[in-house]
Amino acid sequence: MKTRVELRIGCRDGSTVKGLASVLAPDNEGAPRGMKLASAVEADHLTFTVESDSASSSLSTALAVMRDATLFQEVWLLSEPKRG
Repeated sequence: MKTRVELRIGCRDGSTVKGLASVLAPDNEGAPRGMKLASAVEADHLTFTVESDSASSSLSTALAVMRDATLFQEVWLLSEPKRG
């Protein structure tokens, strides 16, 4: 059975989405056999696609991407200069 999971992660602006894409890219290259990973940056969002022969592999990879995106968000927000 083939599975496909598509995540669309919205960001505040183009700079943020480019930062997220650059952080996620190194971890998600060289997928195992039977799995395809792809990402695309469009305006203020990143679309990340996982295709696999195994549903559990697709879901666990998508969850890992979401965890990494959440960590990026926390670090990104902490590194911003204080406003006001």
